[in-house]
This record gives sequence, C-alpha cells and structure tokens, in this order.
Amino acid sequence: MNFQYYETLQDKSKEYLKLLAERIVPQFTIGELKIYLEDIADKSLTDKKSSIKDFIDIGDDYDTTADLSKLNQAQLEILYKHLISREINDKKAVKWRFYQYLKYIPDIIIENIRINRTNDPEQRIDLIIDLEGDEQIIVLCYDKLDIELYEESIDKLNKFIQANNLNPERVIFAANKSFRNILIDKPINISDKELEPELWIEWIEQGCPFNGEDLLIVNNNNIELAGFNFISTQDLLDYIYEFSEDDQISIYRQPGFFSENPNKFENIELVWKGIMVK
Repeated sequence: MNFQYYETLQDKSKEYLKLLAERIVPQFTIGELKIYLEDIADKSLTDKKSSIKDFIDIGDDYDTTADLSKLNQAQLEILYKHLISREINDKKAVKWRFYQYLKYIPDIIIENIRINRTNDPEQRIDLIIDLEGDEQIIVLCYDKLDIELYEESIDKLNKFIQANNLNPERVIFAANKSFRNILIDKPINISDKELEPELWIEWIEQGCPFNGEDLLIVNNNNIELAGFNFISTQDLLDYIYEFSEDDQISIYRQPGFFSENPNKFENIELVWKGIMVK
C-alpha cells in the first residue's frame, strides 16, 4: 500500500485528517467509536459490560453513525495510523482492523460480538463472536505471532473457555505478521474437541491494481471508496458484495485522488468487472 505514513504528510491539519477519516468504511457507529477511543486511550472499562469479565458487547447500534467532527487532533492522528496508513501494527490495531473486517466478511452470520476492553497483556482473547445455536468464534490478536506465543495462547484459551462456559466452533489467530513454523494444518484440542486453527494475516497483495491513494468507483459513482480501506482485491470484493445491490459490477480507480498533490487530469481506469451472484 502506497498511502503515506503520518509523519510524511504535508498537511496534518484537523480538517484534512477529518476529511480522510470520513472515508473509512465501514463507518463507526456511535457506540463503536466511544469504545474505540476509550480502548486506545487505555481508559478503564466503564461501559456496560457483557457477561464475561473485561469484555463488552459492541455493534448493536448498527443503525447509527458516529460524528467524527468531535474528535480532537490526537484522536484523528491515531485513527489515521490505525485504519488509513496502517502504520501502527500492535495488538490493538490488529484487533480493530479485524473488527472492521467482520462487518463485511461474507461467510459468518453474527448474532453478537464481544470485544476485549482490558489492558491486561495476559488476556490473549480479543473478540468473541456469538453465532446461532449457542456457539462462538474466538479471535486472538497479535502484532507478531511466533510458535511459543501460539502454543502458550492455546493453553490460555482452554482455561478461558472452561472458565466462561463457551462452545467455540472456530478459533482464529489474527496477526500483522507470523512465522512459518506455526503448524496451522495441525488440529488443536479445544474444550475436549479438535478444531482446525485459522490464521488471518494482514498482508498487502502483490501487484494490487489499486493503492491507498486511489479513489475506487463502483458502477459509475453508485459507490465511492478510498483505496486505503482494503489490502487486497478480495478484501475489496467482499465489501462490494456485502454493500452492493447490483449483480453486474464494474470497479474503476482514479489514481492519486487522496494524494496531497493529486493529478487532476489522471484518467479513470477499469480495475475489475464481473457479476456477483447473491
């Protein structure tokens, strides 16, 4: 992704950062933004708690949209670094980027989401996704995942599941980077049953037909998206599938739209065309 890191921006004004933040999709709801800001500020858990200690229900106010104009300079800066330039890759950043991804991943029917709101480094579990039938998907987030941390987390996960009477259907290890010696094809024993672990790694598609500074246009302005929202073509297509009503889809890019020195005369280019069957 070619989008600029914060320190290289010529314009770091609140107005410019707000303009970019308003292009983040999916948009934050009022409740999500409140939880996010308290989480990144390391504030104590004061929100309505869920039935599990240190976790809070999130995303149930899906019909609201947060007002980003109320954010201060420091809050806009961290939002930029987490969700636009993606230059911060710690545990919290991965957690919130994965949470955004959950909003349009096509193969999960979500009943409820609970998110970790403790600053305890020993709490490995970050997201509990409640599914139909009293089952869950449990997500553990990392900056870098190595084999020692992986094995230690499985032990902590089992203790957490037993203590909270959970019944996970899937376990996802989400990380910015990982090492190849993690035996992801080897089942893990979770709560007296074997599960295939899933590894979700943030990576930038090689040869991606767009980059972070591009404006992406779907079906001639039906939808306009910022390229920095997506790290791969598949990621983009998943979002379009979730939020588009048209079966025949054409996606164009306007190069350098979000650059501080955009080329106003750059031609719009077709980057993907196809039919989506829902």
